[in-house]
Amino acid sequence: MPNNYWSVERYRFGLVMGCGLLVAWFTPYPLMVMLLVLLGYIVWMLHKLYQLQHWLTNGHKAEDMPDNDGAWEQIAYLFHKSQQILAEGKRKQQDILVRFNNILSVLPDAAILLDADNHIEWANKSAGKMLGIDSNNDKGQRLDNLLRNPDLHKLLAENGTYKVKFPSPRNSHLTLRAKLLPLQAGSRVLSVRDISEGIQLQKTRKAFIANASHELRTPLTVLLGYIELFEHDPDLPKHLHGPLQQSHEQAIRMQQIISDMLALSRLESQETTPLMGNRVDIPAILTSNIRAIRDTLASGTHTLETDIEPDLCVCGSEKDITSVITNLLTNAVKHTPAGTTIRVEWRSNEQGVACLSVNDNGSGIDARHLPHLTERFYRVDEGRSRASGGTGLGLAIVKHIMQWHNGKLTIESKPGKTVFRACFPAGRVLD
Repeated sequence: MPNNYWSVERYRFGLVMGCGLLVAWFTPYPLMVMLLVLLGYIVWMLHKLYQLQHWLTNGHKAEDMPDNDGAWEQIAYLFHKSQQILAEGKRKQQDILVRFNNILSVLPDAAILLDADNHIEWANKSAGKMLGIDSNNDKGQRLDNLLRNPDLHKLLAENGTYKVKFPSPRNSHLTLRAKLLPLQAGSRVLSVRDISEGIQLQKTRKAFIANASHELRTPLTVLLGYIELFEHDPDLPKHLHGPLQQSHEQAIRMQQIISDMLALSRLESQETTPLMGNRVDIPAILTSNIRAIRDTLASGTHTLETDIEPDLCVCGSEKDITSVITNLLTNAVKHTPAGTTIRVEWRSNEQGVACLSVNDNGSGIDARHLPHLTERFYRVDEGRSRASGGTGLGLAIVKHIMQWHNGKLTIESKPGKTVFRACFPAGRVLD
């Protein structure tokens, strides 16, 4: 205990003072004797302090610990114990660091630690395989000087949270995807993943869908032709009119599914954003489509209101933008009950973004369905969608068209109000 050590010191000090007083009592110079005794005690304490300092500066090994007692012994022991704890902590940290480095080294993803100025501080083995970055040789080099890719340079310069795709500098057949992960004090980790296999599988899937859909069109057209021929046969028995009409409707629906699948496959295969394209007169397209829907789908069942900015046009693909308008308008009519009021708005906001909004006052869509509405073949109400002739691909097509035009599709819904909003960026808007 600390008090025991200090008891030794107090006992030692008392013994020295007692002996000094005893000697001083029998001498004619008591003050001088007491000064000499105190000076001797101070010299002895300085000697012990020198031993402790010498032990500390020479590696403070256990076998070289000075032979002390009292408070000096406790000081040396506590320091030695703290050094043992510190050494054990360092050893454990070193073990954890080695294990962590080993784990990162065998990961299939490349990981590069960068400082705030994009200098390489560390890289795992996968970084060497994918990017040619060696942690030993390239440490301290700027990453943007070693990798020449504009998209990657933009990601590093903007310190962005988005992902970029680029070809591997080691193998042009590999496609990589990079993302920055922020750390403390401005450091970042560049995580790079090989997505070549996924892209190849996606291309194979798209090619299969496109080829299968294309091959189905010819036999389906032949079947539809024979069905129409039988329907117009004056000698056709009456009990076959219903089945033939249903067959004709289902064949038409299958044709629409094939057309939508081909359109979706075409949109998904376009990996780059298109050029600005041509001037698309959206007010004229909206007016034409709304007039046609009033006379057909919504005739006598739905009320259509409009708020269209007459001179607001955009640059893009007229065919694709027309598909966006058609899908949003027909969905609003097909998937709402009779008596619903549908309001179509086409206006620009203060930021110059042009938005097409299709609002209805129907029963709304449950929140759990909203994130999945743009997935292919997803239906909120399976039976009702099939009865209305829906393919389940319309909103997926709309989403890809908007993405391809640098725009965005958003969906909001609550009981009594549902809003589908397709917005084009200010860079594509024409006055």
